Amino acid sequence: IEIGVLDDPTIEELLVSVLGGPVDAATVQELAARSRGNPMFLRELVNGALETRALLEVGGLWRLAGALSPSVRLVEVVALRLGELSKPEQSVLELLALGEPLEPAELARLADPLAVDALEEKSLITSGAERGRVEIRLAHPVYGDVVRAGISARRERIISRSLADVMEAVGARRTADPLKVASLRLVGGGGSAELLVSGALVARARHEYSLTEHLARAGIEVGAGFEARFVAAEAAHFQARSEQAEQELAALATQAVSDAETARVALLRFDNAFLERSAGLQILDDALALVTDPFWRDQLTNRHLFATAIISGPRETTALAHAWSQRPDSPSRAAVAHAWVRMGRFDEAIAELTRPLETRAFPAADDPWHQWMLFGNRAAAHIGAGRLIEADELLTLAYREVMIHPSAEARAFVSDWLGVLHFDQGRPVSAFRRSSEAYTLYQQLGRSILAQRSYVIAVQALALAGRADQAARTLATLDALGPPVYTSFRTAVLQARAWAAVAAGDLPAARGWLEEAAEHGEKAGHLVGAASALHGLARLGRARQVAGRLADLAEQIDGDFVLARAAYANAAAANDSEALREVSNAFERLGADLYAAEASVEAAAVSRRGGRPREAAADEYRAGQLLGRCEGASTPIVQSITAWARLTPGELNAATQAATGRSNKQIAADGHLSVRTVENHLQRVYEKLGISSRHELAEALRDPPGN
Repeated sequence: IEIGVLDDPTIEELLVSVLGGPVDAATVQELAARSRGNPMFLRELVNGALETRALLEVGGLWRLAGALSPSVRLVEVVALRLGELSKPEQSVLELLALGEPLEPAELARLADPLAVDALEEKSLITSGAERGRVEIRLAHPVYGDVVRAGISARRERIISRSLADVMEAVGARRTADPLKVASLRLVGGGGSAELLVSGALVARARHEYSLTEHLARAGIEVGAGFEARFVAAEAAHFQARSEQAEQELAALATQAVSDAETARVALLRFDNAFLERSAGLQILDDALALVTDPFWRDQLTNRHLFATAIISGPRETTALAHAWSQRPDSPSRAAVAHAWVRMGRFDEAIAELTRPLETRAFPAADDPWHQWMLFGNRAAAHIGAGRLIEADELLTLAYREVMIHPSAEARAFVSDWLGVLHFDQGRPVSAFRRSSEAYTLYQQLGRSILAQRSYVIAVQALALAGRADQAARTLATLDALGPPVYTSFRTAVLQARAWAAVAAGDLPAARGWLEEAAEHGEKAGHLVGAASALHGLARLGRARQVAGRLADLAEQIDGDFVLARAAYANAAAANDSEALREVSNAFERLGADLYAAEASVEAAAVSRRGGRPREAAADEYRAGQLLGRCEGASTPIVQSITAWARLTPGELNAATQAATGRSNKQIAADGHLSVRTVENHLQRVYEKLGISSRHELAEALRDPPGN
């Protein structure tokens, strides 16, 4: 069977199938680029990465944790493709493997022109016009992998030094690529402090932190000063080596000779301490006592405002809103936006955070982290208001942009909010994939505090996907990060506990966690979180108890999402099938397909109990269509989609709990019922479902629509 070139979506599907789990998007992109869709090359790259443990499963997500290297089989296959080569031809391939792309003038100084022509005739190298000049490359990236694997360390040093010499000589007539030349000098030697630091700065802008650090430390060895030491410490910080970064920055603080140097060190020390372990305010206070320059004092003050506000909670943070107008581009703006979004003031947040039409829709990949927090809060405002389609367009566009920077903070922020979006869309597989991308990257970057939201969404996504054990393990990892620093974030963590409990079949515990989450959200001012928790309670059979509270929140929160949540609780509490259909349509218009499906299931149950089987069948069919978009999402309502047609709410509640192994006594205590009542409920359940014992309940409740 002849297999053609594979496109990126096909490569991703193939990788997921072979590896048995979701694959990091940057990993898919890297493997697609290196294989160029060649199925055999792809297979051998994956095999080689698995053998060297460069490709690992981390937190349920497969991702590259090291450099790709060719497998033995790939080396053999490429060697056959390269064929018999003369020494001059082999030399050309080695030069390109270490230095591509090269200009003809550069290659002419180091290689035999006849060998270059011969290799181009054999289609082993290619040439083309790029950026206004001719560039020569290997015909396939895999050729470079194989050729590099055969170059000894001594020869690599000689070739790298020769390439750097030629590039600097030819580049004298133009500006040479400092990162490329510096990287070659790093291997071949002979680099100046200025070159190595310039290369380090370019590598940092590309978020290549390991290379940044190597270049900066090489520059320090040959006499580079403050900038090299600062960049080296910053690179350690971005590689989650916070203790080393703090030691180096503390030493650098004593060597600072200007306000700019003092402030820059203090700001990075604060980021290193706060984003890893929520400390560092004293560092800012100490710097403010030394710095007199107005610009740098403003930067330090803004960061202090941000930290104080973000810890305090939405209600207290809004008291700092006056700082926004004075500092429109500061981190304090991110804090106030964060508060407004959590309080449901979406219209204000979107108006303030939307960039003018003549500028970019989102920050650049190398913009400071607080700029990306502003972007994240704008996305969150769209999601919270129920503008899921707009949020999807915004985040998808941003994700395509940051994908070329797989180690950037920007990618972590965008992946993080895509996870939130996909969860509310009812797409647990996509939500887990993006959230796990985000928390893995946050951890790598020393951003443990920011990783908490991603873990929360991952737990809930796994719970919706029915992966109870993995949800519990992920929740344990979240707990290991320590208690939430942000006051309002506790609401989200409590909801993660609730849905993990649902997946484990412990509905009473789940309801307890959701009630606590709602109360905490209302108290702290995280009204959006409170509304989500109350909606969760309604979905778990407590619609009558929470309908009034949701109605009150709907008057305080902007947007259609909270209105749909409140309408759902009211309709479910009233057993109003027509109202439930309207709610289902409202959720679908927003793009929240799982919530829409649940409302349709309940409408079907009410209709069938009311003697309207035709309406019930239509509602069940609609629910099945909606669930087809939900990537296998499973909730108590979804699990019982056909059982609801025949069971009363009390019978269904007893059946759902009994199916998870809870005793009649436990079920009775949860519902404030007698054990006898529970026994009667279950007996009627057995009769209606045509089963004889509780051991058959789980299978009966999983019966999908149409079966």
